[in-house]
Amino acid sequence: MALATLLLFAGPSSAGIRGPGKYSGVVVFDRWDGCLLFSSVYLMYISEVVKDDLRSYAGQAIQIDALDVLQRVNPGDGLIRKFKVLGPAPEKHLGAIPEGLFLVADGPFPNRGLPAVTLEIRNQGAKSATVDSSKIGLALLTKKQEGYYAFDPSDGPSTAIITRVSVLNPGGKFWWSLDGVKHSFSYTIDPENRLPHSFDLDPGRSRSTTVTFEIPPGEYQFISGYGGGVHEERSLVSNPVSFDVNEAPVGRQSLLDYPVRIWSHLRK
Repeated sequence: MALATLLLFAGPSSAGIRGPGKYSGVVVFDRWDGCLLFSSVYLMYISEVVKDDLRSYAGQAIQIDALDVLQRVNPGDGLIRKFKVLGPAPEKHLGAIPEGLFLVADGPFPNRGLPAVTLEIRNQGAKSATVDSSKIGLALLTKKQEGYYAFDPSDGPSTAIITRVSVLNPGGKFWWSLDGVKHSFSYTIDPENRLPHSFDLDPGRSRSTTVTFEIPPGEYQFISGYGGGVHEERSLVSNPVSFDVNEAPVGRQSLLDYPVRIWSHLRK
């Protein structure tokens, strides 16, 4: 039996039952055609059986009424197996998204021999914007390999191996073992450009941070988001960054280029 354990240095509370009810988020179809409802720090998987019902909403922030939800472990992400689309995600202003705010991901590039991405927060609006860094979430998705851990809620071709964290986390580590073989995934945010808890951006200005991954060979995709609360209101999502990691002859990781599929940024 596979054993999964999540270790994080710091981060938002991730406890909570994922049951039937209303969920808001951006509809994301990843590079393997898995479907997510992405709410920045949090995400929910959409079952393969019903994902095509959301294909026309790809890239949009919507609200659904989830009628059948599976959560294998609490805390943890859930799988939505039946739902009704209610419409656009609401604007409750629990963590209102500043007008003109965009997230732009770039990479991958090598950092000390490991894959890294840069996340840039841009203010393309006409007014100064205050950014709450606790609302900037990170996720790293991967194509499932044989024997993936038993508690994985996704029933699709991919799953999130780094999730439920914000840029305020200095880093984190996830590991699982199968038949005595340990698999680990970790990330670190560069201490030299870590974002403060909050900051102001004048019109046309931006600020960025760097995320470095120590991960085994495989196929990956990075996304980030802002706002949304715990699937409570509108959020926005960055463009994805897709990359493959292969084992180099000397045992170090190397990157292979992969075409990046970019969907449109959300606009209010």
